[in-house]
Amino acid sequence: MCSPGAYAWLPEESFFSLCSRLHFLSGHLHPGATSRLLFSLSERCIKHDLPCGLDAFERNTAGRWGGAISIIEHRTIFPVFSPFRSHSSIAESLAQMTSPVVGSLKYQLGLVCGGFGADHPLRACRSWMMRDLDLYGVSYWHMAHQYPGVVVCPEHREVLCECFQNRRWSGRFTWTLPGAGTLRDMGYGEINAVEQERLVQLAAACGDLRSMGLAKHFHPIVVAQIYRQCLPAENAALSLLAHISPLRRFHPYGEQPSTYAAAASFISQMVRSPRRHIHPLKHLIMITWLFGEVSLFARCYESRFTQHEPLPVFPASTPTAGAPAPAGKRGHPRPKRLKLEFKTLVLNRLAEGAAKDNICREFKLNISTVNKLLRAEPCIQASWTAGRMALDKADHRLRWVELQERFPSHSLTELRCECQSLYIWLYRNDREWLNAQACELPKPTRGRALRVDWETRDDELLCELEAEIARRFGSDLNLCLKQSQIFSLIPRLAQRLERRDRYPRTRAYMKLLSIR
Repeated sequence: MCSPGAYAWLPEESFFSLCSRLHFLSGHLHPGATSRLLFSLSERCIKHDLPCGLDAFERNTAGRWGGAISIIEHRTIFPVFSPFRSHSSIAESLAQMTSPVVGSLKYQLGLVCGGFGADHPLRACRSWMMRDLDLYGVSYWHMAHQYPGVVVCPEHREVLCECFQNRRWSGRFTWTLPGAGTLRDMGYGEINAVEQERLVQLAAACGDLRSMGLAKHFHPIVVAQIYRQCLPAENAALSLLAHISPLRRFHPYGEQPSTYAAAASFISQMVRSPRRHIHPLKHLIMITWLFGEVSLFARCYESRFTQHEPLPVFPASTPTAGAPAPAGKRGHPRPKRLKLEFKTLVLNRLAEGAAKDNICREFKLNISTVNKLLRAEPCIQASWTAGRMALDKADHRLRWVELQERFPSHSLTELRCECQSLYIWLYRNDREWLNAQACELPKPTRGRALRVDWETRDDELLCELEAEIARRFGSDLNLCLKQSQIFSLIPRLAQRLERRDRYPRTRAYMKLLSIR
């Protein structure tokens, strides 16, 4: 019999780890038995990183381990993704994780196209495993090691091991705990002090982001403005390259900028108004580069957001309703009715599209009177709106033409970078004119050097695989490996080979390894 404490949460234990312990304690031989018992689902529906069926889990376990939302917030990696998403998007994701089908959640979170991969392998620290065995009699999966982009243990500063089970190439799903038979070293070799410091910094940043919970939300436009204002005055791209360089040999940072142009493009993407969901690791790279810590970024965000938030303005002293006016002072005089001739003059000026502040100065009126006149005359209001739009269009067109004259050799993309707000206004309000102007602009130069060199990528991946085979087995002679065994040697191999029309030499070499 197991003691009641054997079924309690362990410190910083992940939800998948708890379910795996329950599986072993129950004595079930097949993972599907535990999946049906806990989630009323087949094991084929279970994901170890972003689970689903949590409403059924809460119902089937009578809430013994907490409610569904509490488990998501404290025992899964989802809170790392939530601070940079809208409240409606978070609510939609929570609904998917509590329902029986997780659906396209990873795509909606920006993982599929984020540049870091959508696969989040289980990771463990050998020092923690030994300590957990001494203290609790079992090693388990710690939350601090499961966040995307975490390569080293933030406490012991040692490289984490990865589990080769429950990967896309590993076959059937299984409930598992960290152990010598399920983990493998990443083969990074010795890591220097700079690499270690940068990896520990990112691991700590992931933990800080997750600790904010589901309630914290950073508005993407304000975030982009903060990035833009905090950029180094000179050589920002070179500074970013120096920050990223120690990370690039570690998975999943291999695809991050390695050239000046790529770094400049990365910065441009992060400082403009976002057009799609951005992977949180990109935000953490910017934050650790510009601020060092998430807490300093959050403090800067709060001060900026408070500074720009519209606050209600009240008069210095407002008489209480029903109270008598102070002695010797009369109350505010009631507004006088405008004479017909005077009113006609004001309406004619409004119909021409004159600005409201100009009307107020010209006729000595307050803004509320002008607004009341417009609301009382719908036709005049429509004429005023059309007139203001015509004047605004003329002003923005003139500014765009002046911008073209200043930079005659710029393409549309380059002009847009020069004045983002001007382009956005024209795109939203005068798109046909903007498109006509764009046809006359020079096209951006797209040299062949910018295209992907698939042959070089194939050669590099083949050399990497051959080197790993030599390191693990000494030689590739007389080897007969399963496909899952080959994929387990290089974490990104399966992801690369998803391009079925690419990497022919690597595929041929894998075929030879599997039929010898």
